[in-house]
Amino acid sequence: MDKILDVKKIFGHNLKNLREDRNLTQEQLAEALNLQTYQTINRIENGKSFVTSSLLEKMCKFFNVESYVFFLKPNQTYTSDSLDKISQINSKLDKIYNIVSKINK
Repeated sequence: MDKILDVKKIFGHNLKNLREDRNLTQEQLAEALNLQTYQTINRIENGKSFVTSSLLEKMCKFFNVESYVFFLKPNQTYTSDSLDKISQINSKLDKIYNIVSKINK
């Protein structure tokens, strides 16, 4: 259970950093993502809730980042080589996700 909480906290930390880097409030981000309330953003940033796949997709498009960016551990140094490998894995996972999505339709 602790690992799940850690992932939620890491995700929330990275979301908050991306939001604050763009000088957005939680309310502004919620509105940009077509969420009914800013509390969704608040709960995600505080590690109390997690995103759905569709919300993650919206966030990636909005911030113009790949999904793995939300899962990078804070205060850890990543080389360009390791980020390239992460990006390659992410690309492969996207392909798998698309195949599974088509099968489940």
